[in-house]
Formats: sequence, C-alpha cells, structure tokens
Amino acid sequence: MKQNGAVYFYNLNSERGRQIRMLCLTLGLKIRVVDRAQYTEAIGAIAGVPGYSLSGETYKGEGFEDEMLILKGFTGGMLDSFLHGFRKMKIQPVALKAVLTEANCGWNSLELHDELVKEHESMHSQTPSEVTDNKETE
Repeated sequence: MKQNGAVYFYNLNSERGRQIRMLCLTLGLKIRVVDRAQYTEAIGAIAGVPGYSLSGETYKGEGFEDEMLILKGFTGGMLDSFLHGFRKMKIQPVALKAVLTEANCGWNSLELHDELVKEHESMHSQTPSEVTDNKETE
C-alpha cells in the first residue's frame, strides 16, 4: 500500500505525534519533522518541490509552539483515509493543518502558521448559522 504522500510535522514530539506517525506508517506515507531552524525556508523547498531550493538560512527566532501538519501529494482518497485514521485510532485532531498547494509553496512555515491560526480563529468564532450561510455562498 505504498503511497507517494508525505506529512510534515511541527511540534509533535508527543504521544499524539507518535500516534500520527503510526498512522502515517500504516498508510505508507513519508514522515518529515520540520526543525525550527527551517521556519524561514519556503515550504516548497522543505518539501522538495521542483523550482524551490533551500536558502541555508537558519531561523533563530522563537517560532511557534502550536502543533501543525502539512500534507503533500495527497489525493482525495488518501486525505479521506488519513482523516478516517484519526477517528479510527481515536487521535485528537491537530487544529493547524494544510495541504501543500501552488499558492502556499512560496510561504515559509511562520507565514503558513499565522494564516492557519487566522483561519482557525475565524471558523471557530462564527455561529453555526454563519458557517451554514458561508457554505451556501461558496
């Protein structure tokens, strides 16, 4: 069941991180841990996307403590299997997660983190009727 997908881990040196690693291994997904020193590198470079290269710059700031996942090379079925695995294995969800896209390949980890935090806060500050209204207009 070898897959081509990869999962990039941020701040998941915990029991939940271990469970997610086991899920990834079960699904044949590659696992990559992103070190804080790489936070200013383009995500596309970290993920080995053609056209992006590592600058070699070492980030020395505080970064962020939030857990975050980036999913690369996932098909719809792979994403469904990954999310189903969380439920099946009773793994608490990681609030900040993104699929690597052309739009976010040039962002660094700090920029992606900030955007995901904004999106997460926006989604959770809406009432259920606002969420339904937004889905109907999309």
